[in-house]
Amino acid sequence: MKKQRPVNLDLTTISMPATAKASILHRITGVALFFALTFVIWAWSESLSSPEGFEFVKGLFSGFIAKFIAWGTVSVLAYHLIGGIRHMIQDMGHWEELESGNSSAKIAIALSVVVAILAGVWIWS
Repeated sequence: MKKQRPVNLDLTTISMPATAKASILHRITGVALFFALTFVIWAWSESLSSPEGFEFVKGLFSGFIAKFIAWGTVSVLAYHLIGGIRHMIQDMGHWEELESGNSSAKIAIALSVVVAILAGVWIWS
């Protein structure tokens, strides 16, 4: 039996609710954290290897690119943590209704934007 279903391949025309966006962002930040940890682990390893290694990492973190990577890592970690707490609360049976789920997703996204801004101020000051 051949099904003739419409296929929409233009993802820009699909309007996703806040819950879907929050869930997708949570997955993306998890993958980003995996890759960001390679930089973090390398920096820890190098800084603990010798006094010269510590000074090298310290000097490296004064550059724009390293600060940008650090800000990105902190921002991704903050969103993933906030999203994870939201998912844990939902696993306990709260915020499962459509309205409260959308509200909690919007709050999680907004809170992570605030934390990212504060992290940027902290790192670049």
